[in-house]
Amino acid sequence: MKGIFRFVVALVERFIGKLVVDFTMLIHLRGSSEVGGFCFLVSILTSLVSSFVSVHLYSTYYNLDEDNKLDADALQVILGSLCAVWIISLLAFISVVNWKYLRTFYNMDTGSEYNRKSFLSYKNDQEHLKAKILKVHSGVYAGWGEELLKPWTLKNWDRWEEERPAWFTDAWIECVPNEYIPYDFRVKYKKTKGRVEIRRRSSLAQVKTLLGVIEER
Repeated sequence: MKGIFRFVVALVERFIGKLVVDFTMLIHLRGSSEVGGFCFLVSILTSLVSSFVSVHLYSTYYNLDEDNKLDADALQVILGSLCAVWIISLLAFISVVNWKYLRTFYNMDTGSEYNRKSFLSYKNDQEHLKAKILKVHSGVYAGWGEELLKPWTLKNWDRWEEERPAWFTDAWIECVPNEYIPYDFRVKYKKTKGRVEIRRRSSLAQVKTLLGVIEER
C-alpha cells in the first residue's frame, strides 16, 4: 500500500484501535505499533471522565418523564462502583506486573521509533526477532532502515543462505526491499517485486554468455 491509500488504512486502524481501547481497555493495544502508550492512557482517562460527564448531562438536561428517567443518585452509585472496581483491578495489576514495563503505558514512541530501539536492543543470537521487523510494512523502518537494516542484511545474507535459519523463508525474502539484498542473490531469486531491471540485466548476461559460447564454437 502506498500514498493516500496507506494513510487512510492506517488512520482507520488507529481509530478502531482507540475505539476498542475506550470500551475494553485491552492492554496489549498500548503497543507503539498499535494505539501507543500515551494515547492508551489518554483514552482510558477520557473514558472515565466522559462517563461522569454523560451521567451529569443525562441527569440535568435530558427531558424525559420522571417515571421513565433513571435516578441520578443510582447512576452515580453504579458508575462510582464500576470506577472503584476498575481502580482496584489496576492497582492489583500494577502490583504483579514487571515494573520495567510500566513505561509502556505512557511512552510516546512511534511505531518506527519502537522498532528501531528494538532492533538495537536485540543481541546477535536474536536474529529472528530482527528479521520480524522486515515483515512489517516499510513505513515502520523507512527513516532508519538504510542506516541499520540494510548493512545488517547485506553483511549476513551469504551466511543465511548457507545456514538456512528457520525464519529465512521465501515469504520473508519477499518482504525484504530490493536494495537490502545483495545483487547476486536478487538475480538468483528472480523476484517480480520491483525487479524488472534486474531481470533484464540477468537476461542480457545470459545472452552475452550464449553468444560467447557460440563464438568459441
